Amino acid sequence: MSEAKRLRNKVAIVTGSTSGIGEATAKLFAAEGAKVVVVGRRSENGEKVVDSIHSQGGEAIFVQTDMTREEQIINLVNVTLETYGQIDILVNNAGRIIEKPFVELTNSDWGEFVTLDAYSYFRAMQLVLPYMESRKSGNIVNVTSLAAISVLPTHALYSFVKAGITHMSKVIAAEYAGKGIRVNCLLPGVVYTEMIADNPNTPHMEKIIPMGRMSTPEEQAKTILFMVSDDSAYMTGTSIVSDGGVRGI
Repeated sequence: MSEAKRLRNKVAIVTGSTSGIGEATAKLFAAEGAKVVVVGRRSENGEKVVDSIHSQGGEAIFVQTDMTREEQIINLVNVTLETYGQIDILVNNAGRIIEKPFVELTNSDWGEFVTLDAYSYFRAMQLVLPYMESRKSGNIVNVTSLAAISVLPTHALYSFVKAGITHMSKVIAAEYAGKGIRVNCLLPGVVYTEMIADNPNTPHMEKIIPMGRMSTPEEQAKTILFMVSDDSAYMTGTSIVSDGGVRGI
């Protein structure tokens, strides 16, 4: 457990936290003193994350949530408030990758992907912002992707959504900057997660990264911690790129 406890007395919702960047973030937040709400569809995975946090002396609950379902997002916020009475931090991280030639994208692809990777962020922010505003304090980090600012063939829909969320975050940040609420984005490069492990192109990905390796979820989680802590108190409407140098090529 960290001695600094940078998130002591904070309540944090981390979506998509049953694996990958979200799981690493939930565990790090708990180590820094936050009460963490672990969120995902897979209950077995979610309970394992909570058990791991408890074993390290942290505090967490799991709320099984399909972030494409309006009523379940509302339930997530309600359960958090009923359990902890406040919401200080929201990390929007739920999502998946879609990689297809542009002309092969379907209406179904559009509906399913935009609902998970855009609407879930949009709606979660709408629901937590009034509570943050009432306390004149809050932090939101939207995890998008390097694809928001880079050109990746066969990632047209993915890039469209990530770029949209990234820019929307800047607008919301400006709207709430005078209300004690900060909104920022993390744009990760290639991170070794379940999705990447299952991708047949994974062996070739490291070759384009100047640092010569993929990021770990824990490295991305440390950046998110910085973004929600007082260490970045004057930062809002900002996008941090964490990609091992790919953007500089």
